[in-house]
Amino acid sequence: MSQVQSGILPEHCRAAIWIEANVKGDIDALRAASKIFIDKLATFQVKFPDAHCGAVVAFGHNVWRQLSGGEGAEELKDFVPYGKGLAPATQYDVLIHILSLRHDLNFSIAQAAMAAFGDCIEVTEEIHGFRWVEERDLSGFVDGTENPAGEETRREVAVIKDGVDAGGSYVFVQRWEHNLKQLNRMSVSDQEMMIGRTKEANEEIDGDARPATSHLSRVDLKEDGKGLKIVRQSLPYGTASGTHGLYFCAYCARLYNIEQQLLSMFGDTDGKRDAMLRFTKPVTGGYYFAPVHRASAGAVRTPLALTLSLKGRGDKCLIPFSASKSPNGI
Repeated sequence: MSQVQSGILPEHCRAAIWIEANVKGDIDALRAASKIFIDKLATFQVKFPDAHCGAVVAFGHNVWRQLSGGEGAEELKDFVPYGKGLAPATQYDVLIHILSLRHDLNFSIAQAAMAAFGDCIEVTEEIHGFRWVEERDLSGFVDGTENPAGEETRREVAVIKDGVDAGGSYVFVQRWEHNLKQLNRMSVSDQEMMIGRTKEANEEIDGDARPATSHLSRVDLKEDGKGLKIVRQSLPYGTASGTHGLYFCAYCARLYNIEQQLLSMFGDTDGKRDAMLRFTKPVTGGYYFAPVHRASAGAVRTPLALTLSLKGRGDKCLIPFSASKSPNGI
């Protein structure tokens, strides 16, 4: 059996940890470490079913090409700067995304990841995110209002259906640093025009009434009448006295959808840039591919060939997936 990675589809997680890293060891060491981590994650999922623990292990272009033998994930590429450098590129080899209803368990799972991967990776960034009041961003606006809701809808958007990549997903992460003092110098009305929604009631401002540079106008994209949707797993992060903002994390069956939003936000399509750049800025950016998990019993060997033993688990974090063709996976 193949299984969609357990951190892609859950909704309303209360906390998350993102770890980006470069590979120091060889690919065989990465395979072995990935198997150990997934086995350790499974023990948390069984022991704490009500916490809905989930995680994703995803790979940058160069490492995935080695793991897969160059097969699959045809859209995957290294992240490059957008908007003439307004959106910087900080592409790494590995992304580990951990999420649940409990930060304490996330931290323990992150410790398990560090023990599993050990010296075969070098951590470049670790960010701890939290769910804020009423699912709002630190700006005070509700975050992710248009996020697809419900398991099947989210699967439709985030998970590749067919072919060698079936069950996998493209991932984009980008850390934003907010200048809340700058934001608070603006009137609430100006803030609402900048975002494209009312702040307190979270009501969408009509397209004719909001600027073309509003955040909503820049990311609410359609082609042939169909929205270019993504599944967001973003959360606020940081400290009250220091750096804080939003850790943006998106999953999609097509990297194309993510890239079109970025091109629109940073002025690479029509020269118009997202107005929210007036108070916040991206400081990182990376593309990854999250392959399907493969159970070993009776399965064809895949690039990482991880063994999962999850009998008796009672939560909904790991989503079964089946395909007629054996996909690339971990």
